[in-house]
Amino acid sequence: MKEALGHIFRLLGSILLIVLALAGFAFITLPALAWKVYAVCTNERRKAREILSGAKVYFTAIAASFDQLGNAAFGGFFNWLMIDSRFYGYRFGDRDETVSEVLGWNEHLNTLSGHGQFWVRLLDKLEKDHCKKAFNSGILKARKKTRVYEDSILIN
Repeated sequence: MKEALGHIFRLLGSILLIVLALAGFAFITLPALAWKVYAVCTNERRKAREILSGAKVYFTAIAASFDQLGNAAFGGFFNWLMIDSRFYGYRFGDRDETVSEVLGWNEHLNTLSGHGQFWVRLLDKLEKDHCKKAFNSGILKARKKTRVYEDSILIN
Protein backbone atom coordinates (compact mmCIF):
# COMPACT_ATOMS: atom_id res chain seq x y z
CA MET A 1 0.00 0.00 0.00
CA LYS A 2 2.79 2.39 0.95
CA GLU A 3 4.59 1.63 -2.32
CA ALA A 4 1.39 2.24 -4.33
CA LEU A 5 0.90 5.62 -2.62
CA GLY A 6 4.49 6.54 -3.47
CA HIS A 7 3.81 5.75 -7.15
CA ILE A 8 0.60 7.78 -7.09
CA PHE A 9 2.36 10.81 -5.56
CA ARG A 10 5.18 10.61 -8.12
CA LEU A 11 2.58 10.41 -10.91
CA LEU A 12 0.73 13.43 -9.51
CA GLY A 13 4.07 15.28 -9.23
CA SER A 14 4.80 14.55 -12.90
CA ILE A 15 1.36 15.80 -13.93
CA LEU A 16 1.89 18.95 -11.84
CA LEU A 17 5.22 19.55 -13.63
CA ILE A 18 3.45 19.35 -16.98
CA VAL A 19 0.76 21.79 -15.83
CA LEU A 20 3.39 24.22 -14.48
CA ALA A 21 5.43 23.99 -17.69
CA LEU A 22 2.35 24.68 -19.83
CA ALA A 23 1.27 27.57 -17.62
CA GLY A 24 4.78 29.04 -17.67
CA PHE A 25 4.98 28.66 -21.41
CA ALA A 26 1.58 30.30 -21.91
CA PHE A 27 2.53 33.14 -19.55
CA ILE A 28 5.92 33.89 -21.13
CA THR A 29 5.12 33.37 -24.84
CA LEU A 30 3.60 36.76 -25.69
CA PRO A 31 6.14 38.87 -23.76
CA ALA A 32 9.04 36.84 -25.22
CA LEU A 33 7.71 37.18 -28.78
CA ALA A 34 7.18 40.92 -28.27
CA TRP A 35 10.75 41.22 -26.96
CA LYS A 36 12.09 39.28 -29.96
CA VAL A 37 10.30 41.57 -32.43
CA TYR A 38 11.47 44.67 -30.53
CA ALA A 39 15.08 43.46 -30.29
CA VAL A 40 15.20 42.61 -33.98
CA CYS A 41 13.56 45.81 -35.17
CA THR A 42 15.64 48.17 -33.00
CA ASN A 43 18.97 46.74 -34.10
CA GLU A 44 19.96 49.42 -36.63
CA ARG A 45 22.91 47.47 -38.00
CA ARG A 46 20.80 44.61 -39.32
CA LYS A 47 19.37 44.61 -42.81
CA ALA A 48 15.73 43.66 -43.44
CA ARG A 49 16.83 40.41 -45.10
CA GLU A 50 18.83 39.43 -41.99
CA ILE A 51 15.88 40.28 -39.74
CA LEU A 52 13.51 38.09 -41.75
CA SER A 53 15.99 35.23 -41.98
CA GLY A 54 16.68 35.39 -38.22
CA ALA A 55 12.94 35.37 -37.48
CA LYS A 56 12.49 32.34 -39.77
CA VAL A 57 15.23 30.43 -37.92
CA TYR A 58 13.70 31.40 -34.55
CA PHE A 59 10.17 30.30 -35.43
CA THR A 60 11.37 27.14 -37.22
CA ALA A 61 13.28 26.11 -34.07
CA ILE A 62 10.12 26.59 -31.99
CA ALA A 63 8.05 24.57 -34.48
CA ALA A 64 10.63 21.74 -34.46
CA SER A 65 10.55 21.70 -30.64
CA PHE A 66 6.76 21.37 -30.67
CA ASP A 67 7.14 18.62 -33.26
CA GLN A 68 9.53 16.70 -30.97
CA LEU A 69 7.24 17.26 -27.99
CA GLY A 70 4.30 15.86 -29.95
CA ASN A 71 6.31 12.79 -30.91
CA ALA A 72 7.38 12.13 -27.32
CA ALA A 73 4.00 12.87 -25.73
CA PHE A 74 1.75 11.13 -28.24
CA GLY A 75 4.00 8.42 -29.69
CA GLY A 76 1.75 5.51 -28.79
CA PHE A 77 -1.32 7.23 -30.20
CA PHE A 78 0.55 8.13 -33.40
CA ASN A 79 1.77 4.52 -33.76
CA TRP A 80 -1.85 3.38 -33.61
CA LEU A 81 -3.17 6.13 -35.88
CA MET A 82 -0.50 6.61 -38.53
CA ILE A 83 1.18 3.23 -39.02
CA ASP A 84 -0.66 0.56 -41.00
CA SER A 85 -1.60 -2.17 -38.51
CA ARG A 86 -0.29 -4.85 -40.90
CA PHE A 87 3.27 -3.56 -40.39
CA TYR A 88 5.49 -2.76 -37.44
CA GLY A 89 6.96 0.32 -39.13
CA TYR A 90 9.33 2.87 -37.66
CA ARG A 91 7.86 3.75 -34.27
CA PHE A 92 6.87 7.16 -32.95
CA GLY A 93 7.80 8.21 -29.41
CA ASP A 94 11.52 9.13 -29.47
CA ARG A 95 11.88 12.56 -27.84
CA ASP A 96 14.83 13.41 -30.09
CA GLU A 97 12.91 12.89 -33.33
CA THR A 98 10.13 14.94 -34.86
CA VAL A 99 6.77 13.58 -35.96
CA SER A 100 7.75 14.69 -39.46
CA GLU A 101 10.92 12.56 -39.39
CA VAL A 102 9.03 9.47 -38.26
CA LEU A 103 6.39 10.08 -40.93
CA GLY A 104 9.28 10.31 -43.42
CA TRP A 105 10.69 6.98 -42.22
CA ASN A 106 7.32 5.28 -42.56
CA GLU A 107 6.73 6.85 -45.95
CA HIS A 108 10.11 5.43 -47.03
CA LEU A 109 9.21 2.00 -45.58
CA ASN A 110 5.71 2.19 -47.11
CA THR A 111 4.11 1.46 -43.71
CA LEU A 112 1.82 4.50 -43.33
CA SER A 113 -1.89 4.13 -42.71
CA GLY A 114 -4.37 6.35 -44.53
CA HIS A 115 -4.13 8.89 -41.70
CA GLY A 116 -0.34 8.93 -41.92
CA GLN A 117 -0.49 9.44 -45.69
CA PHE A 118 -2.94 12.31 -45.17
CA TRP A 119 -0.50 14.07 -42.79
CA VAL A 120 2.42 13.59 -45.18
CA ARG A 121 0.38 15.13 -48.02
CA LEU A 122 -0.73 18.03 -45.80
CA LEU A 123 2.83 18.77 -44.66
CA ASP A 124 4.04 18.52 -48.26
CA LYS A 125 1.61 21.32 -49.16
CA LEU A 126 3.28 23.53 -46.54
CA GLU A 127 6.80 22.59 -47.67
CA LYS A 128 7.65 20.42 -50.66
CA ASP A 129 8.91 16.98 -49.49
CA HIS A 130 8.75 18.08 -45.84
CA CYS A 131 8.77 14.57 -44.34
CA LYS A 132 11.45 13.31 -46.75
CA LYS A 133 13.62 16.29 -45.78
CA ALA A 134 13.06 15.57 -42.07
CA PHE A 135 13.90 11.88 -42.67
CA ASN A 136 17.12 12.81 -44.50
CA SER A 137 18.01 15.36 -41.83
CA GLY A 138 17.76 12.65 -39.17
CA ILE A 139 20.05 10.37 -41.17
CA LEU A 140 22.61 13.15 -41.69
CA LYS A 141 22.52 14.00 -37.97
CA ALA A 142 23.15 10.34 -37.05
CA ARG A 143 26.06 10.14 -39.52
CA LYS A 144 27.60 13.30 -38.04
CA LYS A 145 27.32 11.92 -34.51
CA THR A 146 28.90 8.64 -35.67
CA ARG A 147 31.82 10.51 -37.29
CA VAL A 148 32.42 12.57 -34.15
CA TYR A 149 32.37 9.40 -32.05
CA GLU A 150 34.74 7.54 -34.40
CA ASP A 151 37.11 10.53 -34.53
CA SER A 152 37.17 10.69 -30.73
CA ILE A 153 38.20 7.03 -30.57
CA LEU A 154 41.07 7.68 -32.99
CA ILE A 155 42.25 10.71 -31.01
CA ASN A 156 42.10 8.98 -27.63
